[in-house]
Amino acid sequence: MVQEIEYLYSLSRFGIKLGLDVMLEFSHLIGDPQNAFRSAHITGTNGKGSTSAMFYSIVRQKYSAGLYTSPHIRRFNERIIVNDREIDDDFIVEWVRDKRKIIEDMGKRNRQPTFFEVTTAMAFDYFRKTGVDVAVVEVGMGGRLDSTNIIRPDVTGIVTVSLEHTDKLGDTHEKIAYEKAGIIKEGVPVVVGVEHEGALRVIREVAESRKSKIYNVNDIFDVTFSSISLDGTYFHARDENNDYWVNIPLIGRHQIKNALMAIKMAQIFDPELDYRYISNVRFPGRLEVKSRTPLVLTDAAHNPEAARNLSNTIEELFLRKPVVVVTQLKDKNYSAFLKEISRISDHMIVTEVKDERRKEAEILAEEAKKYTKSVECIKESSGAFKRAYEISDFILVTGSLYLLGEFEEWLEKR
Repeated sequence: MVQEIEYLYSLSRFGIKLGLDVMLEFSHLIGDPQNAFRSAHITGTNGKGSTSAMFYSIVRQKYSAGLYTSPHIRRFNERIIVNDREIDDDFIVEWVRDKRKIIEDMGKRNRQPTFFEVTTAMAFDYFRKTGVDVAVVEVGMGGRLDSTNIIRPDVTGIVTVSLEHTDKLGDTHEKIAYEKAGIIKEGVPVVVGVEHEGALRVIREVAESRKSKIYNVNDIFDVTFSSISLDGTYFHARDENNDYWVNIPLIGRHQIKNALMAIKMAQIFDPELDYRYISNVRFPGRLEVKSRTPLVLTDAAHNPEAARNLSNTIEELFLRKPVVVVTQLKDKNYSAFLKEISRISDHMIVTEVKDERRKEAEILAEEAKKYTKSVECIKESSGAFKRAYEISDFILVTGSLYLLGEFEEWLEKR
């Protein structure tokens, strides 16, 4: 298995290539597995993973279901789930060995599939092999030219639009909205949680041009009560016909919109589904409580909007501030991220992950000093985690899913 996973990761050297031509060709060469199941397609700058996981939890009550999200925290297998079980190691090994020649032959013709294209095709092929009724598919980046955008979904969702990946998706909310609206298919309903007026206008225009009915959860639902705790989020909402008492283990008021997105998408997919199964959702790394004594939290926030949601939640839940172990990747707006996080911490320990896209800890530390009283720079993440445990009984680890993965490995060895 190690050799096959290493081969998949080696494809990362071909970078991120937005476009569907290579993905469509590769999928055709392996039998177009994306046509073998019903699906839901979900995008958004933030919230798309949580929404995908909650929608999956609802449809799972009645259907054989697959879930495809990215990236993973520790194991590649986390990306591809069927009926609550990660993809089999044996399938990965056999699939890579079987498809490697196709991948390399395409490379010789200057049609090289990337890591994400290959893993997306693997997910679709696994869903076909296991005979799922429905696959819940999270977009990797953007939507219009994302590798996942070869499916013909029953319903699509656009959760949020904010400024991220501006070098690839555009430098305004409207441009990014256009890319995300690219998942809207002719006549397929789309559910939105987007609040930015310009972005919402673009999405409406695309939906109208494709004769797709648009459902805006901000207009449909009225949230009358909500509370959050370390056990999760509890709220009441109503639409013109029904009341919804929702209890989810995901923590934070921002998860309310994600939950309503999932509920509305499920109603469109199958009106007989019971929304209350949303309480079964499990999605690691989203303000997760790793221990209570000491109190240790992890969160996958990696951009300013996610940092704002995280900081709002920490401020609401606690009267004291955690020591924050933090990092960022090179392509992130690290200054705005650190400024948001500084609201909830007077002591940051800045570190690096092993991924080649890491931002240098020294640069992050200098930036953090603009906003935070006390900043330490410890390049090795294991040293940063150790230091946090030495000086505090309230710790938050955030900034990158890769950092969360390294933290879990460190916890196991501790």
